[in-house]
Amino acid sequence: MFPFCLKAQTKTKLSLEISYGMQGNFFVRGYQEFGRPDGAAFLKKNFIGSMSGVELKYQATKMASWSLGYNYSQNINKINYNVFINSVGISVLDFDIKHENRFYQLFYQRSLSKKVNNFKYEIGLFYLRSQQQEISIGNNADFRQRNFQNSRLEEGGLAVGLQYSVKIDTKFHFGIRSRLYYLASTNTLETITLTPTLTYFF
Repeated sequence: MFPFCLKAQTKTKLSLEISYGMQGNFFVRGYQEFGRPDGAAFLKKNFIGSMSGVELKYQATKMASWSLGYNYSQNINKINYNVFINSVGISVLDFDIKHENRFYQLFYQRSLSKKVNNFKYEIGLFYLRSQQQEISIGNNADFRQRNFQNSRLEEGGLAVGLQYSVKIDTKFHFGIRSRLYYLASTNTLETITLTPTLTYFF
C-alpha cells in the first residue's frame, strides 16, 4: 500500500467585487439658487442618490488586500418651474437634472484582527471626474452640462471605510460597506456611502 495525502485546495488570491446601494453627496446641496438679481437657478440635487461599482481585489496576506476599482454615483433633482420673461413663457416641466461622479480608486483593506476577519477597515486614494447639469433662468434661459471635457471638472482625495462580509458559498461572499470620501484638492467632504457587496473568488 502506498501512502498518500489529500491537499486542501488553495484559495485564489484574486476576487471580483460588485456593489450597489445609496450615497449622500455633500457637494450637491451647497449651491446658492434663489435670491439672485438676474432670476432663478436650479443647481441643487437631492442629497441621497445611488452608488454602484466594481473592484478587482488581490489578497496580499492573510489579513490584508489591495483593490483597484471604479465607482459611479448619481444624484437627481426634479424641476417644475414656469415664468414669463419679456412676455415669453418659459416652462420647465417634470425635468430631471443630474450630478454624476466617476471615482477611479485604489484601496488598502485589512481585517480588524485574526479572530474577527469578517470586519475590515480600508483606506484609499481616488481620482474623481464629475458631470453637472444646471439651469439658470433670468434675462435668458441657460441649460448647461459641465464636465471634464468642457470645464475641467476633476478632483482628487482620500477615502476611508468599513466592511462586514460573510461567506455564502464556496465562491461568494456577501457584505455591507460604508465609505467616506474627502476631497483633498478642495478640503471638503464629498460623499458618504452605504452599499451591499457581492464578491466572487476565482
